[in-house]
Amino acid sequence: MQEPTLDRRTRYTVMVIREAFFELFREVGFNKMTVADICRRADINRGTFYLHYEDKFALLDALIDEALEAAPPLEGNAQASLCQRAPANDEYLMLYADDEVFSRIAARVIEQGAQQTVPSIMERTGLSEQDAYLLFVHNAYGNLAVNRLLGWKRGPEFDRAQTLLNLYSSGGMAALRNRA
Repeated sequence: MQEPTLDRRTRYTVMVIREAFFELFREVGFNKMTVADICRRADINRGTFYLHYEDKFALLDALIDEALEAAPPLEGNAQASLCQRAPANDEYLMLYADDEVFSRIAARVIEQGAQQTVPSIMERTGLSEQDAYLLFVHNAYGNLAVNRLLGWKRGPEFDRAQTLLNLYSSGGMAALRNRA
């Protein structure tokens, strides 16, 4: 996506593209949606769409990034990783719950979280960067899968699951740190 300006027309165009995307997402899903469908629904021409996004995948990635950025941290855990943060609204929840989009969300979470988390794992365990990355991917996918299973619904069950997953990860880290 090109660098957005704060121009009113640009904000409006991005908003109508976003609204059209989510309407079509509800109706036909991501795989069946085309750029032409989005443009018709948003009442814009394809050239206007391509000024903002390379293709529907770039639009999806921008929306995933927006969802990840908006995801509130867990109570009492402002440092919770992206895979532990529930979607901030129903549109984002729709993305997180969709089978077609889940692996793309996981890939974005891993891409965004690896730079910060992998060095921390290396420091806590003494593992190589490659091995720490493997553990990070395992934990990220596991957290996402469990939270998806729970429907990303905040509450006691979600909080209990996060506590359990954190204990499991911490125990594994401690075992790796203490290995001979």
